[in-house]
Amino acid sequence: MALLSHIDQPADWEHPTRCMIIRGWCFDPQHGGIHGIRLRTADRSLHGVVGLPRPDVKAALADVSDDNTGFEIRGTLPSGRQRIVIEVQGEDTAWREIFTKDITVSRPLLPLWLGGGDWTELMFFQMPAHMAHPPRTVRPDSFPPLRARHKLPQISIVTPSYQQAAYLEETMHSVLEQSTPLQYVVQDGGSTDGSVAIIKRHAARLHAWTSAPDSGQADAIARGFAATDGSPDDVMAWINSDDFYLPGALRFVADYFARHPEVDVVYGHRIVVDEKSREIARWFLPRHDATVMQLNDFIPQETLFWRRRIWARVGGLDTSFQFAIDWDLLLRFETAKARIVRLPYFLACFRAHAAQKTSAVMHSTGQQEITRLRERTHGRPFPAHEIEHHPLLMRYLRRSAFIQFLWQCGIRAP
Repeated sequence: MALLSHIDQPADWEHPTRCMIIRGWCFDPQHGGIHGIRLRTADRSLHGVVGLPRPDVKAALADVSDDNTGFEIRGTLPSGRQRIVIEVQGEDTAWREIFTKDITVSRPLLPLWLGGGDWTELMFFQMPAHMAHPPRTVRPDSFPPLRARHKLPQISIVTPSYQQAAYLEETMHSVLEQSTPLQYVVQDGGSTDGSVAIIKRHAARLHAWTSAPDSGQADAIARGFAATDGSPDDVMAWINSDDFYLPGALRFVADYFARHPEVDVVYGHRIVVDEKSREIARWFLPRHDATVMQLNDFIPQETLFWRRRIWARVGGLDTSFQFAIDWDLLLRFETAKARIVRLPYFLACFRAHAAQKTSAVMHSTGQQEITRLRERTHGRPFPAHEIEHHPLLMRYLRRSAFIQFLWQCGIRAP
C-alpha cells in the first residue's frame, strides 16, 4: 500500500524564500510511522525531524494508529531555479519519494550584515544545524604559535557515549592525538554496538573508562568528571561522542589559559559536519555578550572549556537537565562572576545527523528546559515572539554575519 502524506507548509510554492520550513505528516498504513525524512536538491540534502504529534491526522484517518505522524524540515537553499525532492525512510531503511517540485528561490537585495533578512534568515544562515553548502573537506584552523612562558594547565576531558560506535573512534582520536597535558575519560552508558571494543583499543591511553548504565547524558558527564582530578587552575571540558576537536585546538586552548590566568571560561567558532565528517556549515560567534547569553544559548558546547575552580564554585552539573545541560552551566558560571571569553578560532566540529539527540524529543523536553532556564534567569515568562524580535539578538546575529563576511574576505575578526 502507498504511503499516506501531506505537506501543510509552505502553502505558497510560487514565492519560496531561501529559508525553508516544511511541515506535514506521513504514515505507512502497513508498518506505521516513518523513520526519517529529507529534502534533496542537486547540491545538498536537508534531514528533518519525524515523530511529531499530529492528533488531528489520527482523528481524521482510520488507518492512522499513531499520534506522532508529523514531520518538519528546516534549512537553507541557494538562490535560483532548482528541483526539490522530499523523501521518507521506512522500516526497510529505503528512501521513498513523496513530493517533487521545481521552484525558484529569489535573491536577497541586501546581505544579512547590512540589514537584510528577518530573525528566521539570520538564525538559519548564522547558526545552522543543517547543510548550508555542499559537503567539502574540513579545513582546520591555523592557530598562533605557543606563547606561554609558564607550564600549561592540564585539561580533563570527558566523552559521554551510548550506541555511537560509528563516530566514537574519531572523537577519541581527536582528543588523544593532541600534544598537551591531558586526562581523558570515556563514560559509556552500556553500549552493545561495538563501542566497548573501540574503547578497549585505546584504554592504555585513557585516564579512566567505564561502560555501565547511567541516568542520561548529564549523569554520564558528572560520573566521568568524578574520575578526574587537578588543581583549581586546570581546565575541564566534555566532547560528545559524535563531535571532534580540530588538530592543535587543545594545545592552543591550554596556551591561552596559561597566558590569561584571570580567564575562567573560553569557547570558539564551530564547524558543522555531516555523517562522513565533511564540512557542511560554519558558525561565526561574535565576542562574548553576557546579556545575549541570558536570552539564548549560541555558545557551541563542543568548543567550551573552563577552569576547575569555577566548576567547583558552581557545584558542577545539574543532572536534572538532559538537553540544556551546557546552557544551565554557563548561566551559573555567569552568576558566579566568571570571566568568559570567545576565542576567534574554530576549535571543534559538531556533527549533524539524524540519530543525534536534537530530534523529535527536542521539540518537547528540550524546549521545556529552555523555557525553564529563561524564566529562572529573568524571573518571568518569556514568550517565543519576544525572543524572535529581540533587538539584542538581531544585532548579535548581524555581527555574526559581518564576521563571516570578513572571514570570506580573508580577514579574521578579533
